[in-house]
Amino acid sequence: MTNKNRRFWTTTIAANLASLLLASGVQAEEVLLLTGKVSSAQKQIVTAPKTSRWQIQIQWMEEEGKVVEKGDRIVTFDGSTIQSQLDINIERAETIALELKQTEMQLAQALLEAQGALEVAEMRVEKARIEASVPDGQVSAYDKGQYELNLQRALFELFKAQEGLTLAEEAMRTGVQKKQLELLKLQEEIAFQQRQLETMNVTADLNGPVNYATHPWNGEKLDAGMNVQAAWQVMDVQAIDNFQIESWVHEIDALKVKQGETVDVVFDAFPNRRFRATLTFKSTQAEKQSEWSNSVYLPLTFEFEQEPNIPMLPGMSVRIEVPYEA
Repeated sequence: MTNKNRRFWTTTIAANLASLLLASGVQAEEVLLLTGKVSSAQKQIVTAPKTSRWQIQIQWMEEEGKVVEKGDRIVTFDGSTIQSQLDINIERAETIALELKQTEMQLAQALLEAQGALEVAEMRVEKARIEASVPDGQVSAYDKGQYELNLQRALFELFKAQEGLTLAEEAMRTGVQKKQLELLKLQEEIAFQQRQLETMNVTADLNGPVNYATHPWNGEKLDAGMNVQAAWQVMDVQAIDNFQIESWVHEIDALKVKQGETVDVVFDAFPNRRFRATLTFKSTQAEKQSEWSNSVYLPLTFEFEQEPNIPMLPGMSVRIEVPYEA
């Protein structure tokens, strides 16, 4: 039989089989092809830290694909601006601390002087009161009038001394408190900036390979020297066990994929072997993937029914065959 005849009979048989299936009410089953990649359920996602600027530069990144250990440094962000401001604030805090001591000494001296003035005023009032209490017949009317006038002056001076002491106590309290609040605010800012600097150097939380993230605008792999915005994903570190498959389905094909159904998985690195997996998660929130198209896609997660007996690493690409009824 020639190739032409063979193709004719193959097509005819397929057409007759489809006609029989339709006539008998049986729907033909088709396959939806999806692409995906191997990932681990244990994953550390590194994002760009928040700073006072809208962008921050990546200074250094561990080599992509390298297997790091927990505690290894994996990425460093540019913290020079924060460090400069921190140095200024530390110097300013030292100056304010000295000013606080000087203010405390000055106000304490003023308070001590006000207390002394009050004691002197009280003694003068007591002396003037004794003199003014002398009976009229024992001193002249002139002297009696002078004693009473002196008492009134002493009482006025006492009032001024009491008011001065009150003002000195208030100045002591508010003056010191103002400096203390200024110093406390600066110390809190210093502590915040020190915590920010700690986030500039990120270490691995688990053992596994490093994977770079892609730029959300142009799909280019991020690398050292690039500027990123706060909260952008920069890289991830995945464990080398507890594997699963991450995939995406176009919104048009979303209804063809049902949670809990079993699919066939073929690794690009092992095209002659097939494995079974189950759809364990189907997101209800579509996400736009600008590097693919202007359409939106739903994230999917598949788990292997039995872990494949092949050497696997996060990031390996796979083809997923999802059966559905046409």
